[in-house]
Amino acid sequence: MSKKPEAIVFFDLDGTLFNSQIEVLPSTLEAIIKLKHNNIIPVIATGRTPCEVANLMEKTQIDSIIGMNGQAVLYEGETVFTNNIDQDVINRIYQFSKQQMNIPLSFYNHEKMRVSEHGKPAEAFYHYLKQQVPPVDDQFYLKESIQMLLLLCEEGESHYREIFPELTFIRNAPYCVDVFNHGGSKGFGINKLLQNKDFTDVPTYAFGDGMNDFEMFLTVDHPVAMGNAVDELKQQAEFITDTNNKDGIAKALQKFGLI
Repeated sequence: MSKKPEAIVFFDLDGTLFNSQIEVLPSTLEAIIKLKHNNIIPVIATGRTPCEVANLMEKTQIDSIIGMNGQAVLYEGETVFTNNIDQDVINRIYQFSKQQMNIPLSFYNHEKMRVSEHGKPAEAFYHYLKQQVPPVDDQFYLKESIQMLLLLCEEGESHYREIFPELTFIRNAPYCVDVFNHGGSKGFGINKLLQNKDFTDVPTYAFGDGMNDFEMFLTVDHPVAMGNAVDELKQQAEFITDTNNKDGIAKALQKFGLI
């Protein structure tokens, strides 16, 4: 059994752990090594699935993640929590999307990704992410638990919100909308981790730059906004560090005495 950490630091990816070239700065990699040496646990907090960022986690030696905006929580490789969407709800949204909206879906859990069809919407979104389009399986949700859906569209999500009040719809990219159980967020996932691992007394820090980091900032003890963050998030921050291109993470970790 691993001992209780001295602190936990949560990192958003795009605009935060990644620089503008979608790379991790050498100063950040060095800082993560120092954190772990000091018994401080680095955790990725992202809208992406754990399987999407497996290579990044291996490169950075980070083995804990708040994935899919809090819908899947892994701590040191162990699955701590998943927030599965009800199968009947998925069937309803799939039929509505197919028959009335002509919007394809992606089905995500913490291990796999599938799409309902391979067409231009899927190609546009996954090209934007610089990823291959996942395999096609429009029955995937009938066989495995699902924690997040994507609407592969450039518009149209407003039609869903009234019909599916049990779900949250967040546009995080020009070509897709994240869909998960209402009330889910990075902050929700963080609370599940702290409660399930009995870490509620451990000091927590978070780095972010966008509005999907807002609940995370309200949850942790010490929210840190990147210099490139949106103004609304900066207003919630305890400290505003340098940008994601100018060693912002390492500078803030040094300021707080974590490395």
